[in-house]
Amino acid sequence: MNWTLTCRKAAALMMVPAMLALAGCGAAATTEAAGAGIADEIKMVGVRDLTGPVAYAGVGAARGAELAVKEINGQEYLGEGVSLVLDEIDSAGAIERAAAEVTRALSDKDVSVVLGPVQGQQSAAVAPIVEAQKVPVVFTQSASDGVVIGDYTFRATAPMHTFYGHAAEFLGKEGLKDVAVLYNSTYPTLAELAETHFPAMAEKAGLNIVESIPVQSTTQDFTSPAQQIAQKAPDAVVVLLLSSQSVTAMTQLRQAGYEGQFVGNTNNAGGNAAQAGQHAVGMVYPVDFSAAQTEPHARKFVDSYRKEFGELPQTYAAEGYDAVWWIAHAIKASGDSSREGIRDGLEQIAREGFTGAMGDITFEGNDMRVPGVLARWDGKQESIISD
Repeated sequence: MNWTLTCRKAAALMMVPAMLALAGCGAAATTEAAGAGIADEIKMVGVRDLTGPVAYAGVGAARGAELAVKEINGQEYLGEGVSLVLDEIDSAGAIERAAAEVTRALSDKDVSVVLGPVQGQQSAAVAPIVEAQKVPVVFTQSASDGVVIGDYTFRATAPMHTFYGHAAEFLGKEGLKDVAVLYNSTYPTLAELAETHFPAMAEKAGLNIVESIPVQSTTQDFTSPAQQIAQKAPDAVVVLLLSSQSVTAMTQLRQAGYEGQFVGNTNNAGGNAAQAGQHAVGMVYPVDFSAAQTEPHARKFVDSYRKEFGELPQTYAAEGYDAVWWIAHAIKASGDSSREGIRDGLEQIAREGFTGAMGDITFEGNDMRVPGVLARWDGKQESIISD
């Protein structure tokens, strides 16, 4: 796969106003006509963070997508001589760059579908552009509002709140009633979970939220909130932070005297919790996919991924993999690899559902849903403790 890690940042930023204006004008003339059948080469462009603080999510999704493309082409799933081609571009954590690179991709009439950013802020900026241009985009992660907004926006990640209930149920069953929440209020997915969804889950499970403290994405010193939480002596602390932040926060919470249960999120999955050393031992976190799952579909993906990349896949890789297979199923279902054909096919597969690396996948509209599992980190590896 050609990962285009370009030095286009400055140029991309300067092009944003003009490109957004172009999107508003509707470039229907460059869009392939529906009913054109399946082309011999079907071009896709991925725009996601391959560098920066959440590169683990972007790189994981890109690798999962790469593996799916290899399988689809190797099986000649879309027909003899038909190939998917995927070009990856780094959005480098910048909203303006993501919007510019997506708009650049849409101007290429040979691009049939876009694999969108992993950050909600970037995806919310991209969504109106692809809707105006009438080009299908499949996002991964980006679980905040304002992403799936119309007929051309699709999401191949179940919003975290749709499976995070596993955590509240666990706390209730374990009798860990008093809970503190430490969360990143800048990152929409985590902020919405902390401020809206988890309180409702906690009430249903009979939990008492004794403290809820927001921090920023730039926060790296958690001494003050750690001391504030430790003084409350909760039974559990729900840590809704980015991976690098979680390491520091858990360390400083232990240093402040907190000895209870840590509950994390998908950012801690796939071995990321290991960075916190002994402080993370026993941490639990809901995930949409874990390499520890034993179902046949999961094992097949894990084995293929490990053979290809020499390591276990994280949840982001499973999402990227299932996103590309969703697109392949869509093309096969519609018999049409044009932009409109892929859009129609994505909607059809969303109505029918399919089985992927993450299990039996269903949808609400254009938005993916998966069962999810609760994982525990024992200091060396991840295990599944509930489904």
